Amino acid sequence: MPQSSTPQPEAALQTPVLLLVFNRPDTTRRVFETIRQARPTRLYVAADGPRANRPTDVDQCAATRAVVQEVDWPCEVFTLFQERNLNCGIAPITAINWFFSHETEGIILEDDCVPAPSFFSFCQELLARYRDDTRVMHIGGNNFGSEAQEPLTPGAPSYYFSTQRNSWGWATWRRAWVLYDYNLTGFQEAVKTGALDGMFTSPLEKRYRLSKMAAVLRLPQPADVWDYQWEYTIGMNSGLYIVPAVNLVGNIGFGNNSTHTHDDGDMMGAVPARDLAFPLVHPAYVRQDRQRDRKRFNEFLRSRVSAIMRRLFAGQKPVASNLQSPTTKPKATAEQPSPVLR
Repeated sequence: MPQSSTPQPEAALQTPVLLLVFNRPDTTRRVFETIRQARPTRLYVAADGPRANRPTDVDQCAATRAVVQEVDWPCEVFTLFQERNLNCGIAPITAINWFFSHETEGIILEDDCVPAPSFFSFCQELLARYRDDTRVMHIGGNNFGSEAQEPLTPGAPSYYFSTQRNSWGWATWRRAWVLYDYNLTGFQEAVKTGALDGMFTSPLEKRYRLSKMAAVLRLPQPADVWDYQWEYTIGMNSGLYIVPAVNLVGNIGFGNNSTHTHDDGDMMGAVPARDLAFPLVHPAYVRQDRQRDRKRFNEFLRSRVSAIMRRLFAGQKPVASNLQSPTTKPKATAEQPSPVLR
């Protein structure tokens, strides 16, 4: 069957969307504009509060929250605005818990993840297709592999199944999120018994990914990351990620103003988002594509080494991957969701 061009959002998106924001009005506006084009009928917005040691956060947080109040299409809007800062781990999981206390499935975007228009249709179709298939736990929007930069072969599947996380723009179900384990319960025993070994395509990948999870336990607690714990959860439940054949979501948050993605020369920050043609071509089987996972990890590792060398030659300090922790983490109590009908 010939593939059509990317569908334009003639009808409102029926899948609810959660937008996570903090103190970046400029990047938030770019993400919000893509949501406006998709026109979801239900939009959830969760904002972390200003940090006590950053005086500029108060105004920046307020400006960011003002952006997401510009809903001008028929939409039910819910907000969860924190008065104080929860940190980059507690705030997202508080927001996602809140989201799935009201919805059974949905799309999740952060304030620096700009999706191509077809990302929303991609998630909506696959949320429905795999709604009751507990093997599938995560629908991702990213593909940073070299193959994603090439034209898609006619008739080739529009996505594949992986055991490697990609979470800059994603979707999931309540049935999967209820399993989330922020504390990595039983991690050492899982490593000892090899319970996670099925996730990895090589000893090197195993060593690298397990070291990242172990590093979470060494962070000041509560840890200011949430995604390695999600990776652990999916691994312990033998779950699969969906990876699109092209990169559907670009990250515009790289640089010194970000919390974790400091390296504005990172190759992943330069991968553009592009649309995926419809109708989607589905894989014949629901199982990990180990060959693609192996290739993807090897490319990723080479990019990490290249980034470290580039920064060293430039006289810059190497950036630790996603495991930097803010010095202060004041606690706060989540507010109750405030529905607004528009």
